Order: sequence, then structure tokens, then C-alpha cells
Amino acid sequence: MKISFVLDTFGGGGKERRCLQVIQGLNREGITDIQVIIVNNKIAYKELYNTSARIEIIDRKNKGLNQIQTIKTLCALLKDFQPDIVQAWGLMSAGMVLLVRPFAKFKFLASYVADCDSPHGLFRVINNICNHACVKIISNSKAGLKAYGTPASKAVVIYNGFSESRYAKKVDKAEKKNELGISTRFVVAMVAVFWRNKDWQCYIDTAKKIVARRQDITFLAIGGGPQWDFYNNQIKDDERKYIKMLGRRDDVDEIFQACDISVLTSAHGEGVSNSIMESMAWGVPVIASNNGGTPEIIEDRVNGRLIDVQTPESVSTLITELIDQPDMLSVMSEKALQTVKDKFLLKRMTEEYI
Repeated sequence: MKISFVLDTFGGGGKERRCLQVIQGLNREGITDIQVIIVNNKIAYKELYNTSARIEIIDRKNKGLNQIQTIKTLCALLKDFQPDIVQAWGLMSAGMVLLVRPFAKFKFLASYVADCDSPHGLFRVINNICNHACVKIISNSKAGLKAYGTPASKAVVIYNGFSESRYAKKVDKAEKKNELGISTRFVVAMVAVFWRNKDWQCYIDTAKKIVARRQDITFLAIGGGPQWDFYNNQIKDDERKYIKMLGRRDDVDEIFQACDISVLTSAHGEGVSNSIMESMAWGVPVIASNNGGTPEIIEDRVNGRLIDVQTPESVSTLITELIDQPDMLSVMSEKALQTVKDKFLLKRMTEEYI
């Protein structure tokens, strides 16, 4: 079985992380004949180089290729590899594969349904064509497939998978906190790309609201992106001891082990967020926006909390309630970890893809 994955970029987002996890899982099952075609020259997850994947970079923007030149290059790469299956991981890359499809024989899968916001404009057109042309359309949430109007006959839900091998990255909590310059008893983190679909303003305002009245909690902001500078400039010098803008990190698994609570305030309908799943995999309960596919992983008051009214006041209340009730926090921590072990391990995800 030869598989080609097509992506616009291999950036630091959720769909790229899921694609990487699928490749890693397939490799562990002995499936190694894999091609990864990246339209633009960006690979944020360097672990891709440690897989069996044959990496092809079209580099459209830097080479100044127009749409026709890009499609021709993609067609040539697929003809050379001759895959049995082509899987597109974004709506734009799905559109490109649709244009190549008449010139090559392969089964077409799409995994672009990663949120719960109905597509508009050109994306809606591509989605409608994919609803007919694809063998299957894969999402990481039921809510996403509903939002995209995917026909039941084509719809497949495969939840994100956490690799148990990542548990080998065990660290001492006190040492990690010391490394990060954290002196408080409690640590709260949000891990997300800094862009418009994440409500970083709510998280930053929540952190400011809490540290103004208590100094036993440190807030971490983890992620890169175009809006990082905007939010970093909002942190005053006297707040930086308790609000740390860490940027993009490669040691998120280690940082989660130093955390007590994770937060994901979102400005759109998430699918099932990798950030939520990975937090819970380390026994860190998540407080997250009650939208999209988030209720498919978080059960309110059982393994985390769902935010119904997303304001700094409501989020700060949820955080302080958990911090001030350690028994409840401990139970939620255990339930969060068990949820991942029951439904969100990489082995299960790989089996479902195969």
C-alpha cells in the first residue's frame, strides 16, 4: 500500500500534528511506503524527518509558481510515486488534488474537517465537490462532519491519538518548574497558535484578573504565530513573574507535567483539539470553550470544565474553583487520563486509519 499525503504547509497546527501521528503509527505497523507533498516550504514538526516518509516540497511561494505550475508539479510527483491512496489534509490541498485526479489513478481521501465552522466561498465549493469525489471524508469530531454537511455514506470520525511512547518523557515537576522560573504552587497553561481562531485575549485578561488578587498561580502562554507580539506587548513588567509568554516550544509534554490546569479559550468551533487531548493525557484537566467537538472529549464536571459564557470573569471563576478544591482537581485529573487511555491512544487511531 502506497500512500501520499498532500498538505499546503506542514506548520505547527493540529491537522499537521495528526498527519504526523498517522505516519508514525503507520510506520510502527510496518507501513512505510509513504510520500508527503508539501505545497509551501514549511515544516514545523521536525519529527517528520525521522519517519519513513519521502518528503517532496513544491515550494510554491518562494519559487513564484502560479496555480497551473503548482498543479503540474503536484501531478508529476504523484505520477512518479504512483500511490494507491492520496489523502489531502486541507481544503486548498484537496482542491489541488481534485484538479490532478483526472490524470492519475488513486483513491481520494480528505482529512480537512478539523473544525466546526461551515466553509464559505471557494472553500464551500471545494467541500461540495469533495462530498461527491472522495471515497471518505475523515474528521476528528462528529460535530465537524455535521458542520461541513458531509454525507453519512462518506463520513468517518477518527479521534486524535496520543502515542504512549511519549510517556517516556517523564520529568520531575519541581525541576521543570524551576527551569521555567516558576515559584508558585499552581500552574495554568494554554497551548495554541496565536491567531484569530483562538481567543487569547480572554486567556490573557483572565490571567491578569487572577494575578491582580493572588500570587500563587503562574499562567503560561505556549505557542507561536502571527499575533504573539500583539499579546506579549500587553503583559506589564510586574506581571511577567506570573504570566509567562513562552512562545513555541518543543517540550510541551514536559511542561504539561508541571501544570495543574490547562485552558483552551476558542473563538471558533474546535474539532477535538490536540491541545486538549495532550493535556488530558498527562492528567491535566482542561477548561475549554463549550463548542464544536470539545464536548466529545470533555465531560463537564467529570474530567474537566466547559465554558458556556466565555468571559474573563467566568473563566477566572472556573480556574479558582478548581484550584481551591484540590480533591475535585485530583479526581478530574484521574478521569482526564482515563479518558485518553480509553478513547484517544495512537494505536487505536492507527488501526482505524488502516
